[in-house]
Amino acid sequence: MLTKDLIAEIATQTGMTKRRTEELLDATTGVVVENLLQGRSVQLQGLGALEIKDKSARTIVHPKTGERTVVPAKQQLILRPTASIKELLNGNR
Repeated sequence: MLTKDLIAEIATQTGMTKRRTEELLDATTGVVVENLLQGRSVQLQGLGALEIKDKSARTIVHPKTGERTVVPAKQQLILRPTASIKELLNGNR
């Protein structure tokens, strides 16, 4: 789903204008990103928790050549889904 489709769907369900819906979505995104960059987890009710995790550096081996390469440490965005989302994904509903 594209952002414009998400905005249209939310606007339809809430009765708000697409412009107002876009403004709210942009503000929400800004607040979420700001909190993640400050090291805070963001809980989205009914969806899950967003957080940034540190991944340590690791060595990988190319399967054909056997060449070893070091993959540098990085940060990764993680979504920890709620139990209800996990059940839906696993077909337990």
